[in-house]
Amino acid sequence: MKEKIKTNPVSKRSGKNTRGYRLKPSTHKMIVKIQNLLGSDQDEVIASACIMLYNDLKNSNNESANKSK
Repeated sequence: MKEKIKTNPVSKRSGKNTRGYRLKPSTHKMIVKIQNLLGSDQDEVIASACIMLYNDLKNSNNESANKSK
């Protein structure tokens, strides 16, 4: 008799959850280009991009607030 080997889904093994977001093909191409530059995975690239955008927005809001004073 064969024993069934219990395996966790990929998301459970890697600690990453698939969200199923659909991105434009041009966005996928840009992610691949950035992955090649950074040598990291998609999650790292997207997280880095989000952090950069957040910091940029936060800084531009602070600059706008300082100019209006």
